[in-house]
Amino acid sequence: MLNKIILPILLMILAYSLWLSHDFTQIAAGVAIFLFGVLSLKHGFQNFTGGALEKILRICTDRIWKSLSFGLVSTTLMQSSSLVSVLAISFLSVGLLDLASGIGIIFGANLGATASAWLIAGFGLKVKIANYAMPMLIFGVLLLFQTSVFPLKATIAKKLREYALF
Repeated sequence: MLNKIILPILLMILAYSLWLSHDFTQIAAGVAIFLFGVLSLKHGFQNFTGGALEKILRICTDRIWKSLSFGLVSTTLMQSSSLVSVLAISFLSVGLLDLASGIGIIFGANLGATASAWLIAGFGLKVKIANYAMPMLIFGVLLLFQTSVFPLKATIAKKLREYALF
């Protein structure tokens, strides 16, 4: 009962603070990204136990065009071709990937970086995305902590985070 009253009040205070101060918005967005990263890392390691990573890599990279697509999509999602390349090299050294798949992922990562730059250049000049992304991310992470009380908030929080990070 108390949660139903306090949460909306805190969200309204947060919204007013985000509207009032750009510096507060940047600090709150940084904290939200950090908390979201910690939670995602925890859930990611829980999900990949039992050989799931090997199965996913095998399915996604068994053909060259799949390796290219995997590199392109992962770079577009993570916004870092360097990270995707380093992960591909690490997977190669461990033996999770063969050489052709690793090269395909690296080429796809380079294509993904170029495609992301063109998308940002095309849409970023017309709309100031940062004005909307940081508040959406902050609210998405805050609602993430309330998902046990209200299950619908989990879907709303996920969509807010996805749109903010896109």
